[in-house]
Amino acid sequence: MKNTRELLFRLCRLCGVSGNENSVAKFCAEYLAKYSDVKIDSNNNVIATLGNKNARKTLLLDAHIDQIGFIVTEITDDGFIKVDKCGGVDLRTALDAPVIVHGKEDISGVICCMPPHLSDGKEEKAPEIDKIIIDLGLPQERVKELVSIGDTISFYAEPKELLQNRVTAAALDNRAGVAALLKICEYISDKELNYKVIILLSCQEETFATGAKTKAFSVYPDECISVDVSFAAQPGVSGQYTNIALGKGPMLCISPNLNKPMFNKLKEICEKSDINFQIEVCNGRTGTNADHIAVTKSGVKTAVVSIPERNMHTQAEIVDISDILDTARLIFDYIICGGV
Repeated sequence: MKNTRELLFRLCRLCGVSGNENSVAKFCAEYLAKYSDVKIDSNNNVIATLGNKNARKTLLLDAHIDQIGFIVTEITDDGFIKVDKCGGVDLRTALDAPVIVHGKEDISGVICCMPPHLSDGKEEKAPEIDKIIIDLGLPQERVKELVSIGDTISFYAEPKELLQNRVTAAALDNRAGVAALLKICEYISDKELNYKVIILLSCQEETFATGAKTKAFSVYPDECISVDVSFAAQPGVSGQYTNIALGKGPMLCISPNLNKPMFNKLKEICEKSDINFQIEVCNGRTGTNADHIAVTKSGVKTAVVSIPERNMHTQAEIVDISDILDTARLIFDYIICGGV
């Protein structure tokens, strides 16, 4: 478990805002090269091929490597940076947050926040995006030397270990899923398989799902399991997610656009192998890459396995390491048994 935590922390420290996944893609490709043929395509997808490359069936395992953040839209005359959202940023958590601007070099900054002494109370609600202004503490001339329109910006939050195998960090959505797939590569690298297994660490899920759309089309697998995070119980959460707990195993998704036999097989494996699992019901879209992969060409059998997470799309996301390991173990067993 310690090794998995260290791997996850390394992943979360790397920038991967949608469209600028270069550093995390490079790290993942180097990691996977120990176990498989691997390449990075023109969009920053990382693709690794394992198993029997001449097998009749191809299984695609997908997890997105990108994270939410901002994109630079303007540098003001006084050296501040204005931005737009790059993915589903929760602006309630943005004020006074530390950030890293990925310009010609990585530069630390903070999102401006009105001191309470000077506030009239109107800033208590989440600000509009045009009110988000970043201060690098530099004069305008230096800012313009280092930063260009279109550069990406990520939240900074040093990963931390909590009690009971839990960790907190920014970008656990979806570096937790990436970590699970990297562990699966370790498990299957020396196994003889009936599958050709393609690992897709996909780009731009938080914006346009470019990675999943393009690679699923070119690979056109027989089956796909998309690994992401989903909602765990916490104060204020209602409905079905009040029953989803950290540390109680991966979430198996039921949805009209997912393959029911694959769900049944994953559930059966959990029950036979004594793997804890939880069930998530979606009434249509799952909000994951599976929505796009399932409708590739004439259709792909697709399932979703999610890692429970608290505080999604914030700088303080929380997951349980045991859920990542159980996700890896479940999918490994699915591969070994030959799927559906």
